[in-house]
Amino acid sequence: MDQILLFIATSFLITFLIFPIYIKILKKKDFLDDPGGRKIHTAKTPAMGGLPIFVGFGISLLLWSNLEILREVKYVIGSVSLMFLIGFRDDLINLKAFQKLFGQIAAALIVVAVCDIRLNSLYGLFGFHEIPLWLSYALSTFTIIVITNAYNLIDGIDGLAGSIGLIASLFFGIWFYLNGSIGLSSISLALAGALIAFLNFNWAPSKIFMGDTGSLFIGFFLSIAAIAFIDQNSTLSNSEFVFMGGIGTAIAILIIPLADTLRVFIKRIARGKSPMHPDRTHTHHILLRLGCNHAQATGILVTVNVIFVLLVLVLKSLSDAVVVPVVLVTALSLSTILDYIFKSAIRKRKEELREQNRQNRSEGKIIQLDKNVG
Repeated sequence: MDQILLFIATSFLITFLIFPIYIKILKKKDFLDDPGGRKIHTAKTPAMGGLPIFVGFGISLLLWSNLEILREVKYVIGSVSLMFLIGFRDDLINLKAFQKLFGQIAAALIVVAVCDIRLNSLYGLFGFHEIPLWLSYALSTFTIIVITNAYNLIDGIDGLAGSIGLIASLFFGIWFYLNGSIGLSSISLALAGALIAFLNFNWAPSKIFMGDTGSLFIGFFLSIAAIAFIDQNSTLSNSEFVFMGGIGTAIAILIIPLADTLRVFIKRIARGKSPMHPDRTHTHHILLRLGCNHAQATGILVTVNVIFVLLVLVLKSLSDAVVVPVVLVTALSLSTILDYIFKSAIRKRKEELREQNRQNRSEGKIIQLDKNVG
């Protein structure tokens, strides 16, 4: 327990002390994210908040990890560092989509091929077990890229990405610690401490954004943690910390970025658009348009994430044949309810505008319906 507190407290303190200085430097150098377009914020705000997070958790690892632990996770740290540099470069000078994807694949292959952190089978999901080596590599790489980019996409409102990252890193960190995987536990807990510090400056009204500098390397590590959790969990037999539905549990921990990305992609394809076409149809955008402020929208989504964590804790003795459908159906139900509420609000707003137009027509005043509504 003392080791857990050391990693969290040290990364928190270092990150917390760096942020005020870092924010002043960014403002002085005019490294600010301008409002406008699809961006929700209304004032120039420093971005690249991932740098103090990376520094804080990195120093914490170096201070409290012995050489044996560092050797165990050196390639994980190296691949995470590569992803940090890709995000930092993209925030400074935009990278093209294929360049970012190439960098993500390269970093993912380090994890899969060198670290051998991969999905070795389907772990009994829907009756499937062993898979060929090439499929293991491909599926693991695909999973890393999906989770990394899904996490990146939820970094749209104050506090959301940091809060979801904190929940996931704490869960994985504590689970790895309890099951003797000290290297991955150390990284997870150090990251959790740094994210706690970050949220002090990112909660609405935000003083700094995470940017790709933070969201890419955090999402990348969470994808590694999820795969390692699924694989290591499958090797446990008599442990009281085993989850019989490991895949469903990992999905539930990362349900907000995964469900939101899947929902948005399906809607874009249904409208005849590219799934990569940027818009403002993410779940957090809808909550804002329903009248929530940033703190309220983040609070709702964080609460939903916590509910899913509690759900899989209750279902820990059940297999993926039960857990995966329960998690997916619950997520689909919540998404459907949100869409229904949003569409009802849009219809009500349109009716109100039409009524106002009828009342004002005699005075020559017409209120135009928002063409972008809905």
